[in-house]
Amino acid sequence: MTKKLFFSFLLSMFVASVALATEGLASAKKLQQAYELQYVEREPGVDDYEVNMLVTDRYIRIDEVGETSGFIIYDDKKKSIYSVSHHDQSILVINEYEFADTDLPVKYEVEYLQLADAPKVAGSNIFNYRVFTGKEDKEETCMEIQLVENLLPEVSRLLRNYQVIISGQQVKMSDNKVSDMQTACFFIDQIYNKGQYYDKGLPIQEWHSNERSKILSSYKKVEVNSNKFIIPEDYKQFSIDVNSKSFIK
Repeated sequence: MTKKLFFSFLLSMFVASVALATEGLASAKKLQQAYELQYVEREPGVDDYEVNMLVTDRYIRIDEVGETSGFIIYDDKKKSIYSVSHHDQSILVINEYEFADTDLPVKYEVEYLQLADAPKVAGSNIFNYRVFTGKEDKEETCMEIQLVENLLPEVSRLLRNYQVIISGQQVKMSDNKVSDMQTACFFIDQIYNKGQYYDKGLPIQEWHSNERSKILSSYKKVEVNSNKFIIPEDYKQFSIDVNSKSFIK
């Protein structure tokens, strides 16, 4: 091999090694820390199903295990939820809608007690957070949350912010009138539920007045690809108001 060819060979090897290193660096940049939470959820009329949730310092991604029709992304920076449907290649966008607790048309009380006989989780005690209406014999429980104080506070913060966005959409769609169908618990639990219990800790078990419940089955810290939190650019986006559906793009 001539000296000229030898140096050309060395140069090509150097360029290839730099390309590989750059590619490896790009791949590393795509990875980020997240908490993976797995839930078993129950609701009337369907079999139990599993939900997987990834939580970073900015995003939440929610997937039903075994279901490939879509997923949900919450962007805490934009204060927006994106519900992605692969079926019709669309994205329902739910933006922040500010509302006041004083607009709630009913009153409620909160009971917060430590579960004395419950085993500790990650060295912390389990507490029961119960929201109810009425007094004594007319008392009705609207939601009941078992939570662990100070467990993954950064996760609880994002979960509460996500719940506030959900509630804002519900408030925007509501006529705010109590009726036989829209009971006190309906407004407290399904409409004006701002997730105040997340300020106490991370829920490990929930029961709601619409007979839906969920149990946290596991949680761990993982590395995930940042692409997990990207929504499809070519899907049509829309939002929903009380009597209309508006396309965003």
